[in-house]
Amino acid sequence: MAPSPVDPSRHSQAEPSWDDLKIFLAVVVHGSLNGAGKALGQSQPTVARRIRVLEETLGVPLFQRGPNNLELTEAGQAIFDTASPMGEAAGVVSRTAAAYRPDPDAPVRVTATSSVAMFLSLHSAELHKAAEPVEIAYIPTRRKLDLASGEADIGLRMRTLPEGTDDLVVRKVGQIAFALYATTENPDAVIAPPEDPTLSRQAAYVAEFAQGRTIAARIGDMPIRYQAAKAGLGAAFLPCWLGDSDPDLVQVVKPEGDLIEDVFLVMHRRSRNRPNVARVANALAALFKRSQKALVGN
Repeated sequence: MAPSPVDPSRHSQAEPSWDDLKIFLAVVVHGSLNGAGKALGQSQPTVARRIRVLEETLGVPLFQRGPNNLELTEAGQAIFDTASPMGEAAGVVSRTAAAYRPDPDAPVRVTATSSVAMFLSLHSAELHKAAEPVEIAYIPTRRKLDLASGEADIGLRMRTLPEGTDDLVVRKVGQIAFALYATTENPDAVIAPPEDPTLSRQAAYVAEFAQGRTIAARIGDMPIRYQAAKAGLGAAFLPCWLGDSDPDLVQVVKPEGDLIEDVFLVMHRRSRNRPNVARVANALAALFKRSQKALVGN
């Protein structure tokens, strides 16, 4: 797609259509007119025509054809950078509206850190049995998904009570202890998290332990860190329910103080009375209660 012969002196004074901007964003994301058309359910000629209309409206060419794909012009890149937040905001609007008209048959989405999600996966059969016929969707991420906009239905969050809780229902369901584990009692190497030790209590704890020892690797993802520790790479910071249950690992330092974190089950107020969400929330709370001894490392 060569740059369109746009005459800046003839461009329309009208504001660009959001529909055309949405098509433009899709072309950039999918890398072609055909890919954007398939994603949007429109024909390639229609997509090409709407891009030309947008270029005429803005008075600047947006694309030029590269060796194997479309490339943004300088103006196109600037407009993409400006329009991208609009696309993200539109997605939030759709999720927020969906949160107020939930599908009773939709899965209940539970978000948690990878370590908590791994714990849930080991007990997924009993959670399924307790919540059936409700389907549970697990979303492992360190990012706090926005419950108000409907990114998730239930959040399991650690350490402190979430901020801005006026519209949230918060329930403490237990604690999780962490400790350092290795294949030997006196490891000479450490698997450190990638975080700045001044910004993370766990990273600061590992950094202090690492003094005089080799940092063999920096691994942020807990399941991968666990596998590296099992392979003998060095001592790793792991949840006690996982480290204590593995016969190949020994606890190098006992959990105490900041190494024991509270776990909160969080829902938006409008979700509290949804039967499916309440059913899953109760199943999660019961699981944490049953597993508390293992979770705190006793």
